[in-house]
Amino acid sequence: MKLKDLQINRSVHGFTLIELVVVIIILGILAVTAAPKFINLQSDALASTVKATGGAFKSAVNLAHAGWIAKGASGPLEDFPLYHDAPDRSGTIDINANGWPAQHYLGPQEAFPNLDNVEDCVSVWQILFAYGEPTVSRAGVDPDADYRASYISPAQCDYVLGEDPGYKIYYNANTGEVTTTIPN
Repeated sequence: MKLKDLQINRSVHGFTLIELVVVIIILGILAVTAAPKFINLQSDALASTVKATGGAFKSAVNLAHAGWIAKGASGPLEDFPLYHDAPDRSGTIDINANGWPAQHYLGPQEAFPNLDNVEDCVSVWQILFAYGEPTVSRAGVDPDADYRASYISPAQCDYVLGEDPGYKIYYNANTGEVTTTIPN
């Protein structure tokens, strides 16, 4: 091999300092422009989760109301079989005088079931989602629950996603209204 061939091969390998600096600058520009888009993905995912959960909750509320109408009821119903008519009443829900889910109470019969405390908010959520996901608990009780329930007088509930009060689902047992709140 000749000395001239060795010099040519040596000059072909590696990058110059200028090429490395240009690549670093390009990567920096890409990182600065792409980072905000990736950061917003989490808030978009949380918003989608709350909207989907709120939609499922609203559908279940409407299903219970439609069952109440189909039954020909014009007042409150105790232990209305929402999913199945099991002997232990596990698939039943109590419907208020307006025809909307009010509670899932397996104690003594009530003449006028009504949503009037945070336990009722939790029980309505649990029976409408058939004790599955997403999970719910009273605020401050179970830190691992997906949503935190709180009672708003009269007969209204807020379900907050995690610890962020900006993401929530609102339920009014007087009217059947279900709305979601997403921060801007």
